[in-house]
Amino acid sequence: MLDKYTTNYLPVSFKQSITDKLTQLGRHNKDSFHQTKLGQWQDHLITLPSIVQAPTLNNDVMASIHQALLNRLQLKISYQNKWHGSSAERVIYPKGLIFIDNMIYLTGFNPTDDHIDDEVLLKAHRNFAVNRITEAVVIDKQVPDWVGRDIFSLDNLNKLGKLEPTDNVQIKLILRVQKYACQHLYERPLSQDQQIEVVDDTWNQVSATVANTKRLQDWLVSMSQLAVVVEPLALKAVILERLHSALELYGD
Repeated sequence: MLDKYTTNYLPVSFKQSITDKLTQLGRHNKDSFHQTKLGQWQDHLITLPSIVQAPTLNNDVMASIHQALLNRLQLKISYQNKWHGSSAERVIYPKGLIFIDNMIYLTGFNPTDDHIDDEVLLKAHRNFAVNRITEAVVIDKQVPDWVGRDIFSLDNLNKLGKLEPTDNVQIKLILRVQKYACQHLYERPLSQDQQIEVVDDTWNQVSATVANTKRLQDWLVSMSQLAVVVEPLALKAVILERLHSALELYGD
């Protein structure tokens, strides 16, 4: 702040003395924090990075998103499609932020008129990867009242399978899992209604009601040497196709 606002107005010696005092104050605050119960944890905690690092976010874009969400204002964004190099401008009614692993998505709606049928309005719902928003400008215009309906709450949009790629809202998943690999599913179940049955000395059968998301499919592919999808057959076919594609790549 000093560099930005006072460099041309204060004598160099005076500016330096203020900078030194602020540095000393910052060091004192840091030392005080280390003495607190929270600060004492810093030597006992570590966060390991994801295999794929988080993308870089534009601070100005994030600030505009926060302002629009907190004030229920419309937002004009420049959005770069994953498969195209150019950005397209669009106005959206922002609803909230989604955190998936180390990615952040902005969820909202394309502009559309109010309608008595909520299913019609749901067709205007969209998710945008924040790192592909190259510019965001808050519009001094309120989002329509229908965006605030209970049906469009983040919790309900999630239950409807709108917050991440999904083929169906809910499926009954049945897996055959090698017994030793099944242990972590006792500790971290796939769903609240998960059931595990012993088949024999080698295999367990796991059943759970889950959302058929891309993340579920990714997990099943990663477990392919330890687990087999029994049902639904459509999901089994998807996993099998992905495994065949992988074998073709590694076959050469």
